[in-house]
Amino acid sequence: MLARKFMINSALGLSCALSASAVSAETGALTASVEGIRNSNGELVVAAFDDAAAFEAMNVMNAAALAIVPANEGRVSVTFHDLPTGSYAIAALHDEDGDGDLDRKGEVPTEGYIFASMGRSGLPPKFGDALTVAGPNASRTLSLLYWN
Repeated sequence: MLARKFMINSALGLSCALSASAVSAETGALTASVEGIRNSNGELVVAAFDDAAAFEAMNVMNAAALAIVPANEGRVSVTFHDLPTGSYAIAALHDEDGDGDLDRKGEVPTEGYIFASMGRSGLPPKFGDALTVAGPNASRTLSLLYWN
């Protein structure tokens, strides 16, 4: 099953954080729309990763951009503004209890999650397969998976 864990610093609250590690004269925006949210409990965590190591570690504190917003049954969209122009892999977690972890019962996740370009297996894709280019009108729609 899913061998990776989302690591969330609850002190971020409802803020968005952008990495200062990449500076570029050209910037763009990237909208991530997450659908299939089963209820309004907790928070939706959406992360955009700009390198394979950060994506594979799945520690959202190493993401290029991070948003933690209230969950809303159905669909939530988050736009990351002023991203250095480039490619990003997006992942999202419905943290229903707000504890900062992807909860499990045994090895089976009990909260919804999704990675861009993830298949029905529930396993994260390769970084290169999950990329979306930031820029004018850039967007990616993801549908959360729940296993129970």
